[in-house]
Amino acid sequence: MSSIKEEITVDNVLSFIGEVPGFKSLLPKEVESLIVPMLGVASFVPGQIIIRQRAIAHAVYFLYRGQAKGNIHFEKGDDVNFLIEEGEIFGEMALVSHEKRSATISAVSDVTCFTIDVETFQNIMTNNWRITQAVAMLIGNRRIERLTS
Repeated sequence: MSSIKEEITVDNVLSFIGEVPGFKSLLPKEVESLIVPMLGVASFVPGQIIIRQRAIAHAVYFLYRGQAKGNIHFEKGDDVNFLIEEGEIFGEMALVSHEKRSATISAVSDVTCFTIDVETFQNIMTNNWRITQAVAMLIGNRRIERLTS
């Protein structure tokens, strides 16, 4: 059985990133030159916390393989729980708002994520209005969806 890391090729990354909301508008050439060189890879086991609510943001995550779950805990005691599936981006909300993490995300299964660090993500958004616009819409829709479910 081959490991996930053996499956990751530039073509896989280009195909994957091209389907992530907020990055679909980029041409493959842009993804290859702007995004691929900046990506890291992180793996997590079931139950492992990927990001913790109220922590300082260090990276944005693209869920490549596996499934994760999120939890937003509100001071008044209410919780909002949600699933994150392959192809979804998470962790970007804190980077755009410069606030601490709004949710705790943990692995449900073995998870492989592509990551981009805070500074790089902010530079990409500053220099590409299509990504900025798409990510802003994604954040707005996600907040409405999670707070009304």
